[in-house]
Formats: sequence, structure tokens, C-alpha cells
Amino acid sequence: MVKKITNIGRQECKELEPEMISALQRTLNKYGLEVEYKKAGYAGATADFTFTIKTAEADAQANRDGEILGAEFNVGDIFKSNGEEFEVTGFNFRRRKYPVSATKVANGKRYKFGVEQINMWFKFNQPKEEVTA
Repeated sequence: MVKKITNIGRQECKELEPEMISALQRTLNKYGLEVEYKKAGYAGATADFTFTIKTAEADAQANRDGEILGAEFNVGDIFKSNGEEFEVTGFNFRRRKYPVSATKVANGKRYKFGVEQINMWFKFNQPKEEVTA
């Protein structure tokens, strides 16, 4: 039996999120689109959910934007900053100093980074190639 929700708070939003994403994705599959959950706001009897709908080509376009900015990494790559893991989610040309958008893997919070900071992390954290003689 499905419980009836009378007050909407953080827990209710967390319960509703996966079902809403699933329902939206089923509808968008017909059109070749993808849905991504962004955030939810709640206040007692109401809640506002924010979703982003994108084409399958969106990540490829974002990676091209990253190349223009000098990024040596792609959307979806994971890096560490201050011991925490982050996933690159996109690039924003309007933010000159911190054009990289990333999400903290542990809690889903969004952050901004500079391209050089992440380039340096990937440069010094690539697996070392073994030399065989």
C-alpha cells in the first residue's frame, strides 16, 4: 500500500525523486532525450522539483566547449580536490575564472573549479606506465 503524503519535506522529496526520474525518462526515451535531476525545494504542502532535459549530443558538445577552454578532461571524469571526489558535469563560458561545473560524489552538491586546477590534478595522478626492457 502506498502511503499518503500530507506534508512535504526533505525525506518525501528523496522518496519521490527516483520515481519521478523514472517516469520522465520513460516518456523522454521516445524522443531520444535524457533527464537529469537538479534540485528540490519544499515548504510544507508544496514542493518544486528542477530537472534538466538534454539531447544525447549534450555531453559531446560540453566536451568540445571544454577543449576550447583548454580542458584536458571530459564531462563525467572524476577528480579529487581536498581529499573529496568530484565529477565534472559541464563547462560555462560566462564564468571566466571558474568555468568548470562539478558535483561532489559524496553528497551531490555542485561546485565550480578552474580548468588549470583540474588539468594539474589529472597530470599528476595519471597511472604510471610501466617500462619493460
